[in-house]
Amino acid sequence: MNNDEIDSRVVLMCGISGSGKTYYSRQLENQGYRRLSIDEQIWGRYGSGFADLPPERRKEIFMDVTAELFVRLGEMLENGEKVVVDSTMCKRIKRDYARNICRKHGVEPAIIYMTAPLPVLWKRLSGRLGNGPDDLIVSHSDLMSYFENFEAPMPDENYMVFKQT
Repeated sequence: MNNDEIDSRVVLMCGISGSGKTYYSRQLENQGYRRLSIDEQIWGRYGSGFADLPPERRKEIFMDVTAELFVRLGEMLENGEKVVVDSTMCKRIKRDYARNICRKHGVEPAIIYMTAPLPVLWKRLSGRLGNGPDDLIVSHSDLMSYFENFEAPMPDENYMVFKQT
């Protein structure tokens, strides 16, 4: 994908864990975007212990941090900043919510959908050691749950696809 194709102050990354969202977000960060990362927020609070929490507690934490991230997105837009949201955006309702925040600030966000085959995702994730926010451990069962429950963007969401093999 060519970064020149992006013509928005806000980029919403979208994709399953291991699809390359953080890698691409960092490229945008190098071009002047401020990066909002849920994984960094979670790591900052819980460190490697997050992976050891019960699934329901992890989900609760993830939802809380997502809500905080959306507040921060609004603040950054008020300040005129360019923002890339490095998150799964796994459900249409989350993307719609983020899109509405952007529109309230006069910005139409770009949605970049990162996709990769399940074996590629697992190969990437199985090598993680839990050494930092970009290295969070994702179990095979969690990956399968993410894969089965992920809501891919619909045509009316005006997204760009970046496929990895």
